[in-house]
Amino acid sequence: MAFPFRKSDNTGMKTISPFCFRNGAPVGMWVTEFTSSFTWKLFAVVLFLLAISAPIAVQAQKPNDPSPVVLPGHRYDLPATLITAAQIEAHKKNMIDAKLTDIPMNMVKAGGGRDDHQVGISVVNRYKGQKNPNYAVHDDVAEVYYVLEGKGHMKLGGKITDWKRRPVSQGNGKGSAGTTAIGAQDVTIAKGDVLIIPAGTPHNWEDADEFTSYVVVRIDPDGVAPLMALGTAKFVQE
Repeated sequence: MAFPFRKSDNTGMKTISPFCFRNGAPVGMWVTEFTSSFTWKLFAVVLFLLAISAPIAVQAQKPNDPSPVVLPGHRYDLPATLITAAQIEAHKKNMIDAKLTDIPMNMVKAGGGRDDHQVGISVVNRYKGQKNPNYAVHDDVAEVYYVLEGKGHMKLGGKITDWKRRPVSQGNGKGSAGTTAIGAQDVTIAKGDVLIIPAGTPHNWEDADEFTSYVVVRIDPDGVAPLMALGTAKFVQE
């Protein structure tokens, strides 16, 4: 039994083994080997197809991204808190009437992955000529000042040489105090200014050129200050 095989069919190939027959039936096959030039062309085509198909495969996997929308252990149900300008002004006037300098307005949970992470708002009043000999250091609570009115002078940073522990404050938690800080910088703050004081940074209100009032945002990562609802402030000297 013969199988036709044209010479033109074998162009670019070479025969490795012929057909074999057993009991009158073919049981073998032609085994061929591509020439090196054709093999390299095929290899280049395969690489090109892989390159253009990779981005398509990545895009196809995006809908099946296993990352959760809601992270375990995080809070997504905490309410927002609005504090109006009128509420701040009323709080400030109550402080003036009671001759107080630093009274919290609230302290709430800040959300995230830790239940003890908190944030709160206080109002601080400084009176003309008021001086304070003490530096304050908060162990955990950072502060952001926004000056509502007035102008005054502070000392920031440095190294306190006569540290001593102070009682826990409702507004800024645990901390220390001192009267001397080597290397402290003189800073003037006025209406509209914002000042960020990290936890652990010594700071001292040195003097007020005029009546000065500022809002303080206190960030408490470890929940050292007690929670406080808006509208429950007590205008009495601690």
